[in-house]
Amino acid sequence: MAFTFPRFFSWFYFNYHGLAENAYTLSVFKRVTGAFYGCAPFAAASLYCLIRLLLNILKDDVFISRNVTYIRLVAWFCYAVAAITLATGVRYFPLLIICFATGTVGTLLLVMKDLFRSAVELREENELTI
Repeated sequence: MAFTFPRFFSWFYFNYHGLAENAYTLSVFKRVTGAFYGCAPFAAASLYCLIRLLLNILKDDVFISRNVTYIRLVAWFCYAVAAITLATGVRYFPLLIICFATGTVGTLLLVMKDLFRSAVELREENELTI
């Protein structure tokens, strides 16, 4: 997607919607493309953390502190994407929808992180009990 996004968005924005290329539409195109590439590192880092989380779960290491860290990082990456899309969303409304979605997912992940943290504490406490 990183290699084809400008071409795809150009086709979608100018040909599919039939918008003329003028100063305003070109500025929107540049802002959205910049927001996409600004969000790409956070998306890649999120995918890495989620893959590590799933690999830990496959090894039956569910309630460990590393998984709590992975979930917290993904939540903060979601907030970073929300901030980038909020800043760009004033010029292109669909980015505000992405901002709302990633902010909501980030909040849900922080709640899930707290649940995992509590489970890790309970597991560690039970391991100390005979």
